[in-house]
Amino acid sequence: MSFKKDASFCVPLWINGTTLRPEDSPTYDVTTPPSQSLTWKACAATPTTINEAIQSASRAFTSWSKTPLSERLSILSKAADILELKGDEVQYYFEKEISGTEAWSSFNLNFCVGSLRSIGDVLGDTLRPEVIKGKDGMKGTIARVPHGVVGAVSTWNAPLILGLRACLTPIAAGNTVVMLAAPLAPMTHYFIGLILHAAGLPAGVLNVLPAPPAPNDAAEVVETLLKHPRIRCLNFTGSTTVGRKVHEVAGRYGKPVIMELGGKCVALALKNADTDKLAQELVVGAYLNSGQICMSTELALIPSRLVPTLIEKLISTIPKILPHPRLPIITHHSKQKVLKLITDAVQRGAIIHSASISSDDQYSQLDFLKELAEDTNSSLPPLFLTKVTQEMEIYNTESFGPVFCILEYEDDNVDQAVKMANDLEVGLSVSIFSADEDEAMNIAGEIDSGAVHINHMTVYDNPAFPHGGVKASGFGRFGGKWGIEEFTYIKTITAAI
Repeated sequence: MSFKKDASFCVPLWINGTTLRPEDSPTYDVTTPPSQSLTWKACAATPTTINEAIQSASRAFTSWSKTPLSERLSILSKAADILELKGDEVQYYFEKEISGTEAWSSFNLNFCVGSLRSIGDVLGDTLRPEVIKGKDGMKGTIARVPHGVVGAVSTWNAPLILGLRACLTPIAAGNTVVMLAAPLAPMTHYFIGLILHAAGLPAGVLNVLPAPPAPNDAAEVVETLLKHPRIRCLNFTGSTTVGRKVHEVAGRYGKPVIMELGGKCVALALKNADTDKLAQELVVGAYLNSGQICMSTELALIPSRLVPTLIEKLISTIPKILPHPRLPIITHHSKQKVLKLITDAVQRGAIIHSASISSDDQYSQLDFLKELAEDTNSSLPPLFLTKVTQEMEIYNTESFGPVFCILEYEDDNVDQAVKMANDLEVGLSVSIFSADEDEAMNIAGEIDSGAVHINHMTVYDNPAFPHGGVKASGFGRFGGKWGIEEFTYIKTITAAI
């Protein structure tokens, strides 16, 4: 099929509605996990091409910001129609770049089709000016105005959802966008530019440039983006560590940022929780996309009396939901990070559980981990740990892999569990499992988190709802009217009544 490519292909830059492969543009390898074999190459953005893209977006902003909402929405609706027919192509890019399953690519595609079609539900109302009468004989027209050129830095793990999210709302609100594509999934992000252009998006409204792999020239490229006077704001999705660095640079140039950063997401079970439901939601919430989701369940706070039963149910549930014994990890480096966290925990007294190991002997477990580390493929079996304590590095560090930790609390001491959840540095998504929804709702009000889901896994998003974190998980919101508001500023125009 025409979309299939070999290792000689190079993902180009998308600037001003045109594919560009500058002769002097540096390139880098894109690989397929878990074998890490060469997939294709990508042209890396440079300060020169970043500035070209910003100039293109700046020129396009003048007319795009004045384009009627009906025309903007017509283009986005047509993009949804085109994307809906591209399931095979999306799956191909997911498989090649992130070893994504058909289910994961289909979820991404359906979510994005829905996002393209539903943004019009709130766009008009959110952007509609409001007239306020003052008591001094003046009236004020309060309008929401697009910022101008918006910078976007997206990530690889849900490449279609996160790539489209980075540009869709800014564009719908009347901005133009320069997006740095994720180095690990540049073709999927480039594909977004092609789809929107095919739907009629004018040249320059969206420009997509593969970001150089970190550390290399990534910092210079991001700073080039942020310091340009035509860039008015930035949205960033990625780790807390990198997000803080980006925020520091943005602050230096006085640019507002919207950030969704890392998570250490918690599933809190009450003593009356349905353990069958709990086991199923933990397995999917922890291991979907190999646990490589910012909202993946990483900590399960469980009443002591439920733990033995839950362990049995988890071990029997895992192979039913995940028939393959190994799950792909995006890179060797990521795999080794996960194993380092688990090894530290085992050395401090934690116990590994999975379908692959039955012994709780520490030395057997360390041998098991050593074998995994020596395996040349970047894959791991789905694992979970018990006997985890706060002194272990994995307690506070996001693993971004197929492992979660069970932490026990006293059966009737829910306050203890709430404190454990709130003491974490991050706050993106929390689940509460209870047979009493009213009780769960009351506890949800005590949790410091951008979202709390009752009797549902921590992995949940809906384009109509606001999405984002608190504390070290970021600030600002994507989704719904709240996302539109983030990519506009308020202008007040006054006149005599």
